[in-house]
Amino acid sequence: MAGNGKRRASTLTAGAWLLSACAAAIAMPDSPGQTTATRELPPQAREDVEAITRHLLQVRDTEHELSCARAVDNARSGVETMLEVGQRNLDGGYLGRADFDRMAAPLRTQLEALTLADCEGASGARREFYRCMSSDYNHVIACAKAHG
Repeated sequence: MAGNGKRRASTLTAGAWLLSACAAAIAMPDSPGQTTATRELPPQAREDVEAITRHLLQVRDTEHELSCARAVDNARSGVETMLEVGQRNLDGGYLGRADFDRMAAPLRTQLEALTLADCEGASGARREFYRCMSSDYNHVIACAKAHG
């Protein structure tokens, strides 16, 4: 398989890995005995989060040419930001440890796969994911959803 040598055949498509990582934290609450979220978002904050999420799930620019350097930078930045926000939510008590770990582990794994070599060797949906990420107006979640 083309890539940086670290990528395995079992690596999920761009959309599947990202969406499954985020969905895992939402779909599977902490087990008894594990550290759980201690704070809830106020109703207005929950509404804001939902509105932002709807916005992020939309591809804004579909006409960009593939630029692997830009695409990898944008994709890595987006995943790193999600990990940072998840860590802040964990630290602030809005996210339980088990939920954070379920979300963060696959994101960290895929962060390693988002490389220039992977982009240059990509084909099919993976290449379209990188083309989508070549635009500064698209979020990694939207591109993953559209090309997963």
